[in-house]
Amino acid sequence: MMGTVRRGLGMFALAVLVLACGCGSGDAKDSGAKPGAAGKAPAKLLVIGLDSADWKLLDPLLADGRMPNLKAFRAQAAAGRMQSFYPLEKSPLLWASICTGVLPSVHGVDNFVKGDEEKPVTGSAWHAPAIWDIIGAAGRTTFVNGMWVTYPARPIKGVMVSDYLPYGRERNRPLTGLVSPDSLADKVVACRVDPQSFTPAQLARFFPDGADVAALEKAYPDVLQKLRDIWAADLGYLAVARQLKDQRAADLFFFYLRGPDMISHGFYHYLAIPPADWHRDPAERAAFTEIVARYYAWADEAVGEVLSWFPADQPAVIVSDHGFYGPRDEGKGTAEHSEWGIFMVRSPLYTPGATFGHVKLLDICPTMLALLDLPPAKDMPGAVLAEALTPAGQGRVPHIEKNRVTSYLALRPAAGGAPAETDEKVDEEIRRQLRSLGYIR
Repeated sequence: MMGTVRRGLGMFALAVLVLACGCGSGDAKDSGAKPGAAGKAPAKLLVIGLDSADWKLLDPLLADGRMPNLKAFRAQAAAGRMQSFYPLEKSPLLWASICTGVLPSVHGVDNFVKGDEEKPVTGSAWHAPAIWDIIGAAGRTTFVNGMWVTYPARPIKGVMVSDYLPYGRERNRPLTGLVSPDSLADKVVACRVDPQSFTPAQLARFFPDGADVAALEKAYPDVLQKLRDIWAADLGYLAVARQLKDQRAADLFFFYLRGPDMISHGFYHYLAIPPADWHRDPAERAAFTEIVARYYAWADEAVGEVLSWFPADQPAVIVSDHGFYGPRDEGKGTAEHSEWGIFMVRSPLYTPGATFGHVKLLDICPTMLALLDLPPAKDMPGAVLAEALTPAGQGRVPHIEKNRVTSYLALRPAAGGAPAETDEKVDEEIRRQLRSLGYIR
């Protein structure tokens, strides 16, 4: 195993040398601008993941001025629809493909739960290196926050905050492995938000003006609890990113919000079903019909805050894993997902305001590596996006594509990973949430 890892690391070092020197498998003098001049600071990248964001929903909100931060970013970025896997529309699988650049059959993350007991899938499922493993092998750092299937958080060069942070709040002692390094555990746990702490006045931002939120909570307690849980989780991860200020210097800062997907599963039917086809209490529909749009407006505020932490010209990507159809005859859960998500990239390589003709999910990891000045691997099926390039991009992208390395698979996490602390109450809390979203039965 160590020999394999050494060969992988040696291969990686060669890849970095290839790009730095402009030499390698092709004739460098024909490949355009040569990157990596001595003394050049390593490229940095901000990535914001908005689970299930869909242009079908975003475009009207942008036009109405309800998402000013995304609208401003769109003007600075090249953007387009991103085609996800179809019909494999499961968020853990898709985000793992975004982060590794390889198919689920290679990276190993293929579901929410496993086995007859429906145990939540944990970090030991990863059989391919994620982008943070790849750049870590080059001595560069990552902050990744809340990504699917990252419990227990494993050691990386940087900080990993696991997707289990919102769970097990009733435990006397927090689960081990919520964050790596463990020395940050107290800081991270202190950022958790209690869903029951929200006042009716705080929740009122998601309801029509003048709504009596306290009365609605008495009438529809389960519906309001769902909203409380979703917002608390997203606010907790935003608080973590805000608290760990020093992590903003990381070479890759990956901020992820799961709430847009969860809010759509829980509330999109109030928005999408016309009044004539609504066969339940009309007052219920009227009360909750604005939840999705107003939650996206809050998500825009969160995106704006995160963007404000970084230089206005820092390369950045905003991406979803899929879109959202809304209510469908086929049922709830992944049947409600659309294969078309969003992708936006702000970089000197891409023309601001341009539109991509076609972006595939597996193009995202190679493109993010290119933005970090690193080559993709030949066993990554996707391409570095070659549309909407600036003159700098026209010189750079062909060079990167020409000098792909053979594989990064030797950098995959150690087999089995760190053992997860098991707690059946936490497992059931996760299953209960997945059932409420229609992901499992």
